[in-house]
Amino acid sequence: MDQWLNLCKATTEKIRGRAREVLLGMEGLMKEIITFFISGREYGIEISGMQSLESYQEIHPLSEAPDCILGTIVVRDEVYPVYDLRAKLNLPAAEMTKDTKILLLRTSKRGIACMVDSVDKVFQAEGDNIQIFPKEAQTAGTDYIDFIARRDGELIVVINPDTLMSEEDFDIMNELDLSQEEKQE
Repeated sequence: MDQWLNLCKATTEKIRGRAREVLLGMEGLMKEIITFFISGREYGIEISGMQSLESYQEIHPLSEAPDCILGTIVVRDEVYPVYDLRAKLNLPAAEMTKDTKILLLRTSKRGIACMVDSVDKVFQAEGDNIQIFPKEAQTAGTDYIDFIARRDGELIVVINPDTLMSEEDFDIMNELDLSQEEKQE
């Protein structure tokens, strides 16, 4: 009888685990992630959230922008707000180097730019190497985390570009005429 109960419990746990994977969309899921460094810490963004990777260029100040916006840059005749990713991650300011890059990110609202210290590489994660960010660890300050990816035993926080800026910040950005700001410089 005990053997039967143990078998039932083990089967139930397998079914629950499988159901969780299916419900979370993890089954057969493969994600390509580009990794980058800020203040010595490695982060990632899913490739589908990237528009392009650019060399560092001067940021033009933007009046009346939310505090999270450092200014604007122009890439291929398009003006992008530069989001302060360091402030979002509570990391210290740093000097620009030859390795400093700008990530142009896609969001459901508009393209935004973020400065990073350096870009590492693209890797693929699938199955057990993709973990949902635990609900117990979620706070208002961690809403930018999409999931956790595992690579070579290291855990990498993967950022969701859509949740970097608040709805209020997106609304303010939409009210600003970025092209006019650029022309005034």
